[in-house]
Amino acid sequence: MSHAPGRPIALVIALTLAVGGLVVSTVTGLIGTLVGALVGAGTNPDAAVPALVGVLLVTAEAGFVVVGYAFRQTDDGAAIGIDWIDRHGSRLGDAALVVGATVALVAFNRAAFAVGSLLGVDPVTAVSAPDELSVGVLAVMLPAMLLAVGPAEEYLFRGVVQGYLRQSFSAWGAVGWSALLFAVVHLPNLLSTPEAGLVSVPVWLTIGVVLGWLYERTGALLVPVLVHGLYNAAVVSLLFVEWGIV
Repeated sequence: MSHAPGRPIALVIALTLAVGGLVVSTVTGLIGTLVGALVGAGTNPDAAVPALVGVLLVTAEAGFVVVGYAFRQTDDGAAIGIDWIDRHGSRLGDAALVVGATVALVAFNRAAFAVGSLLGVDPVTAVSAPDELSVGVLAVMLPAMLLAVGPAEEYLFRGVVQGYLRQSFSAWGAVGWSALLFAVVHLPNLLSTPEAGLVSVPVWLTIGVVLGWLYERTGALLVPVLVHGLYNAAVVSLLFVEWGIV
């Protein structure tokens, strides 16, 4: 097992992983979108748009997995152990944590949106685009949140980044820094509406801290994966309902 890296070096490497994940995710997402558009050219738009959204989500999230997996093949990342299921923990306890954390995060999201409305700020959401939203798009997004977004982002940010930082920092130090990096990779979403960061950044940070705490508490990556996916699915569904799409 390699020696624990110094804290400054660990933070630089963790930042590199986060930014690298964002860059590779952007590239794989663009490639997926291009291929999907070429394959779907001339097809029924009602079917093409949902399919394109699904391809974009899956291929973009694959970039996070690629970066995390590649780092674990190096000497620095070889010591990172990731358990998807805690074989010694309570299944009922983990299930209760998943339900409770998901409900709490969704409630926090709605409260943040309400505060944003009072301040005249519209938070950035996962469905700011495309313009052609439909029930078909939602039907594709929901499983993608559970099967692609949650697993991929948690694998990199909690499994790899937090696991790596845990070698050099305390539990809360690793949780806090990984949550901050999780928020950092979402900052490009604010380029068109920077004022939305007033609401969105605290939401991203809170989500990162809660997910990191869940991973530290249970030792099972599946717990934050499920919470992340269910939270995204619930928030997206609520937005589609509010917009009268479903």
